[in-house]
Amino acid sequence: MALLISHPQPANMIDRRAAPAYPPEHWAHMNLAQQFAFYTLTKLGYQLLFVRQQMTELAIAVACLNEQLATIDAAGDIHFSPDIRLRSRTNQSMPL
Repeated sequence: MALLISHPQPANMIDRRAAPAYPPEHWAHMNLAQQFAFYTLTKLGYQLLFVRQQMTELAIAVACLNEQLATIDAAGDIHFSPDIRLRSRTNQSMPL
C-alpha cells in the first residue's frame, strides 16, 4: 500500500513552467547538438528567441537572458558575445 503525501506550495511561489523556454516551432528547426546546447542555456535562464536559417547557411539559434544574447551554431557551440543586432519590436505608424 502506497502512502501519498501532498506538500502545499506557498501562495507566493511562482510556477516558472507556465511559459516554455523554447517555442516548439523553433525547437524543431534546431539540430540535436543545438538542442543539447540550448538545454544548458535554459539552466541559466535563457529563452529561445528564434532560429535563423538562410538558404546557403546552417541554422543559428538565438537565445536571450534579459538583454544578453547568445547564439548556438550548427556544431552546438555557444557564443555569449555574438556580433548581431535585433530589429526593434516597436510598432511604428506610417505618416499620413
